[in-house]
Amino acid sequence: MYKRGILIFMIIFIFFVGDLIGGVVGKASKVYKTPGDHPTGMTFDGNYIWICDSSTYKIYKVNPLNGKVEKSIEAPGFDPRGVAWDGNLLWYIDGKEGWIYGIDLKTGISEKILESNSSNPGGLVFDGNFLWMIDNNAKKILMINRKDGMMHRNIPCPCADAKDLAFDGKYLWASDHNRDMLYRIDTISGDVITFIASNGPFPYGVCWDGKTLWNADYQNNKIYRLDLKSKDYIKRKDPKVYEWEIVDEFRNYGPGEVKEVNVYMAVPKNMDNQEIMGKIKYEPEPTSFVTDRWGQKFAHFRFTNIYAGTLLKVKIRLKAKLFNTEYYIFPEKVGNLEDIPKNLSKYLVNGFKYDIKNPIIQNAVKKALGNENRPFFMVKKIFNYIISNVSYKLKPLGGWNPAPTVLKRGTGSCSEYSFVFIAMCRAASLPARYAGSIVVRSKDKGIDDVWHRWGEVYLPNYGWIPVDASAAGRKTFPGDKARLIGTVSNRYLITTKGGGDSKYLDSYYNFKTEWKTKGKCKIYTKQYGEFIPLD
Repeated sequence: MYKRGILIFMIIFIFFVGDLIGGVVGKASKVYKTPGDHPTGMTFDGNYIWICDSSTYKIYKVNPLNGKVEKSIEAPGFDPRGVAWDGNLLWYIDGKEGWIYGIDLKTGISEKILESNSSNPGGLVFDGNFLWMIDNNAKKILMINRKDGMMHRNIPCPCADAKDLAFDGKYLWASDHNRDMLYRIDTISGDVITFIASNGPFPYGVCWDGKTLWNADYQNNKIYRLDLKSKDYIKRKDPKVYEWEIVDEFRNYGPGEVKEVNVYMAVPKNMDNQEIMGKIKYEPEPTSFVTDRWGQKFAHFRFTNIYAGTLLKVKIRLKAKLFNTEYYIFPEKVGNLEDIPKNLSKYLVNGFKYDIKNPIIQNAVKKALGNENRPFFMVKKIFNYIISNVSYKLKPLGGWNPAPTVLKRGTGSCSEYSFVFIAMCRAASLPARYAGSIVVRSKDKGIDDVWHRWGEVYLPNYGWIPVDASAAGRKTFPGDKARLIGTVSNRYLITTKGGGDSKYLDSYYNFKTEWKTKGKCKIYTKQYGEFIPLD
């Protein structure tokens, strides 16, 4: 009985410790209970964490080695939002009064009191020279001096309701409780360059201890020390299970004869964002299976002598589990252009829809990049250039136009955004391709006949990363835009990945139907994906 008890204890211990030390980047390596039930802003003084609580109106000194509360002081206001340590004073910001207090920790006296110049101020952090403060009304992060509290400059807030700030020596970090995300922010441009999911449901306080990030959760009352060194950078969450029926219909209304019809339907497979459950079923059985030069597999259906009035219907049936899939990228961990594998050179070639040698593409790349040669920031600048110069329009003039035409016109569909992104990346020596999908467009049973396509780029040390510039162009906040470099929604069943000019698809995705006629024939085709949620 004793041995059995020891065994059970060891299993539980290994499971618990393994859960803490393993997992995707951003997972907690330490977890403590917060001193109060309403934790807000945090800071680190070189040895200890200081954390506010809005129900006890206190600021607690917490030992990061064991989570023990060493002491507490009374907050000088009645709505603690944030604290920052400058090596001399503990700065505190109050949400109701709007004052910023500089507290001497030896005496507990507020030696300096500054106006925040905001009716809804948020988190606070010190970068070595200036304080940074969230202004939730203006949706800005303000850089302010400690002499009179006046702003020197500002950057956009990454989200609608940021809560607190930290500084890691180069970048700011901000917590977003609406998206349950933590954002790493460039202090010059305000661009979000890294995002990771929070461990709790309401991330609030954040601080940097010199090596890594800490986060306090307002809802579950826990403090997390985050592991930012994990090599596992792909997080899958929010699984949804659907049954799919992917259909291609072809009808000949005559009066002539269709001599031959070839239908190519891309075959979905397991990917980071999806798991195919069970066996894929076909109706009728395919004539053959073929693969193009990009490695994309197709079910090929061939029919002959289709007389007037005949309806052909081809179906693929499957069940799939889809995930919200996020890729957490740290730019300093991305390799150089020289680190890109040589066997990816086929994703650098020109294409019918890309025209990468066209002066419009070449000039766009020069304007976007300048002297930038770091792959991640090259992608970021191309992404920002596209969403600044192209607006979304589903029905463009003349169908899917090549990348130079789209850039010159300034509007495009999701496919045309993808053409521009791939063209600019390839012109800049970054391997790029596209992903095509069928989309879940309602919470109940429904049909998609619009589809969606986005780009993918290869980043050394990370691999293929999704980039959805067309969706980003319709977002307001930097955090939401940034998440579209490295996120695939659980709304998308990916059927196709390719580089363009496919032997079987040309520049299409999901499907392609070809036919040959004799005499006058009125042809009708229809393609759609029907989905049924199972959970």
